[in-house]
Amino acid sequence: MAILVGIHQQQDKINRLHESLGLRAGSLSSVGPFLSKKEALAWQQNMQQKFNECGVISFDGQETAATLWYGFAFEK
Repeated sequence: MAILVGIHQQQDKINRLHESLGLRAGSLSSVGPFLSKKEALAWQQNMQQKFNECGVISFDGQETAATLWYGFAFEK
């Protein structure tokens, strides 16, 4: 079992990732919003430390001026 985690500023992109990977509704956990990228990264790093096999999904694109961040995790 491998866990994949990531953070992003747009919840709709996380939802599209969920759909594009063909995950069941219960397979993807979404958390947030976090008030800063630093807070979201701390959550992501905490998740990486909890699981031996944990990968990170990074989204292409630039950060927006929006301050809210969302985290997600799913089993692969």
